[in-house]
Amino acid sequence: MGVVWGVVGLVVLAVLVAAWRMDAAARRRSTRVAHHSDVWSQVRESRRDAEVVNPLATDYSWTSWSRRNRR
Repeated sequence: MGVVWGVVGLVVLAVLVAAWRMDAAARRRSTRVAHHSDVWSQVRESRRDAEVVNPLATDYSWTSWSRRNRR
């Protein structure tokens, strides 16, 4: 039974080391993962831009229900 937990521990350690290396590489490249609020504001801004270009366009986007119902 101890061997099984040893293997599980090594797998978890390998995943953590891989995640740390990926994070360090991303920081060196100066990239940033977008926060959910940043993504949401970009969705709203792009929809406003689309409405300015063509106000008669039908909105079938996944956010249309939220906008109509103020959610």
